[in-house]
Amino acid sequence: MNGSRPADSPAHLDPSTHERMARVRFVLTDVDGVLTTSHLLYDDRGVRQRAFSTRDGAAIQWLIRAGIPVGFLSALDDPSTRQRGLDLGVEELHLGAKDKLVTLQAILDRLVLRPEELAYFGDDLVDLPVLASVGFSACPSDAAAEVRAACTWVFEPKGGEGFFRAAAESILKAQNHWDAIVARYRLPGHAPAE
Repeated sequence: MNGSRPADSPAHLDPSTHERMARVRFVLTDVDGVLTTSHLLYDDRGVRQRAFSTRDGAAIQWLIRAGIPVGFLSALDDPSTRQRGLDLGVEELHLGAKDKLVTLQAILDRLVLRPEELAYFGDDLVDLPVLASVGFSACPSDAAAEVRAACTWVFEPKGGEGFFRAAAESILKAQNHWDAIVARYRLPGHAPAE
């Protein structure tokens, strides 16, 4: 694994990384520290609060529309995460997963996918077994050092601050979907909103 930061275009990636991105048929992501910051906020009643990036949300929808489903895989089962997934059309919600690797294998079996067709995004030690078991693995720049060393690619944005968007854009560019996505936004009244 190279632990590098991405170039502006998949054309500037090393051929192996570009090929890994081009094979992705399903994106599975951790939530805390990836789609959100690693902070958990509690209100005065003890209810957890989260902030999700709308830019990451748009990227999730772009992947889904391009025929690349997205799934959430989190050790924490939280109503806000479940609602965010439902709002974005994420059908694979695996929350409260005690063993992420067991859950990954069940997903592969059910969807009839090979490990090399999966991308996984994670940020902490609990993600290491899954990161090592998929074709393309990525993490934000503020991930644990061991995770950064294990990933195919380390993206500059931090978790919850556009990391998912950067990773998704790279996959979409590697699969030649990006120009069509941008073109939809250039037509007045045709751009879907997150």
